[in-house]
Amino acid sequence: MIYRPVRERPHEEVIQAAGELINNCGYDEISLVSLNTSDYSGVDKLVDGLAQRYPKVALSLPSLRLDEFSVKLVASLPTRSRTGLTFAPEAGSERLRRAINKNITDASLLETAGKAFERGWTSFKLYFMVGLPTETLEDVAGIITLVEKVRAQGKKASGRKPMIRVSVATFVPKPQTPFQWSAQESEESLRKKQELLQMGLQQKGLRLSWHDPNVSLLEAVMARGDRRVGKVIRRAWELGCRFDAWSELYNHEKWLQAFKDGGIEPDFYAGRERSLDEILPWSHIDAGVSEAFLKREWQRAKECQETPDCRADACNACGLEGTEVCRGVQG
Repeated sequence: MIYRPVRERPHEEVIQAAGELINNCGYDEISLVSLNTSDYSGVDKLVDGLAQRYPKVALSLPSLRLDEFSVKLVASLPTRSRTGLTFAPEAGSERLRRAINKNITDASLLETAGKAFERGWTSFKLYFMVGLPTETLEDVAGIITLVEKVRAQGKKASGRKPMIRVSVATFVPKPQTPFQWSAQESEESLRKKQELLQMGLQQKGLRLSWHDPNVSLLEAVMARGDRRVGKVIRRAWELGCRFDAWSELYNHEKWLQAFKDGGIEPDFYAGRERSLDEILPWSHIDAGVSEAFLKREWQRAKECQETPDCRADACNACGLEGTEVCRGVQG
């Protein structure tokens, strides 16, 4: 929601920026990062242009749509740029994907995986989240089932089981989204779901990685906190917290001490579902998308109703309609 409207950098601007990074930093790899790289207009031409302009630099496309175009796009990369494919089903069941408005079916994922394996890919990365609103243990078990089906597709296409990397993040409710009112799931519940995945994804050829729920708790507090959290951050710094994004340096006990010293309970910000009538710390910020639209989407999510993409369907009345930046289909 906070990324509306869609904004695309011109091809030449992207190519120029890539050149500046290469010349100034000495990198030998360029990664085209987007919520969905294959949705970028003319991405195939951009990839071709980058490959021709910088023939000694590897290109990677870490976030792709689940369709044959994405497979063909990666297949068009120079051999040195060939890496594993990364796709993000996000959730283990179609029901839960509808709740988060991720229009991906199991059938489409398996079809895309099959085409990729037929083209010679031997590794795959699948990205999921746990702790999503309305999620059940059955949804989490669906991740295991889906991964097993992808592996079976690989064996069917190549005669041997592929390498599947499964990355599982913890859902963090964020401001200016329909889930800004949602509670973050408890550490106990999240660890139970992670244990379920660890038990179900132990086979050879599978690699499972996950996020520390404690770090996700801190992220949720930072995302949805108010000015009172400032003194907690300062206190954590005084206690020696530095470079906390590096797991080897993160000290959860120091952060808990900082919250205690600041008289703040983390779950007040992270683990509490907000009332739709509550004035939120960011309510005074106008991000363009209206609160009324976010409330409607929050209700639709709880009912597992998808909202169509307004770039190809009717306007969703998100608050941007009629503005210069609106790219939706009007009427």
